[in-house]
Amino acid sequence: MIEKYEKFLEVLGDDLKKIFEYQQEYIFCKEGCAHCCKQGDFPLSELEYKYLMLGYEKLNEETKSIIQENIKNTKKGNTDSYICPFLINNKCSVYNNRPIVCRAFGVLTEDASGNPSYPLCATMGLNFSQIYDKEKGHLSSELYKKRGFKIFPKIFRLSNKVVMNIPLAKELNLEFGEAKKMIDFL
Repeated sequence: MIEKYEKFLEVLGDDLKKIFEYQQEYIFCKEGCAHCCKQGDFPLSELEYKYLMLGYEKLNEETKSIIQENIKNTKKGNTDSYICPFLINNKCSVYNNRPIVCRAFGVLTEDASGNPSYPLCATMGLNFSQIYDKEKGHLSSELYKKRGFKIFPKIFRLSNKVVMNIPLAKELNLEFGEAKKMIDFL
């Protein structure tokens, strides 16, 4: 199953690369910028969790210890929105094994209900902030025109529910299993 999932991630990665390239004039993600990892509930499926833990098992004992302490501290606090326990020094310690939601962070997507979902960083002067109207809570075609961008960004259907049901997932006969917040798996 893991080999099939890695094939799935390879194809998904190619598609996400094209999406990021399409929206590149609005995206300012770079290594060390971890705003998206500091506030979320990080939904993932059982399959994604198993894959995440394969990455965890490859880590050295010191890093594992830090992650375990992060998990313990997260469970003591608010588990509706929290810092990802795998984030260490503003870097993902399991980057190659991160969940789908993390792979798609930064672009315009829709949530599980089909509503537009803007990256948290749009309100922080980063991704899409040049055309994000904070007062109205959505992208502004006025700001888009005023600032002379080449393309108006579109919203991609990248919720876990949608991605886990794309034809490739069915073709590979992937069983994602139950989905829940990352902290609920840990």
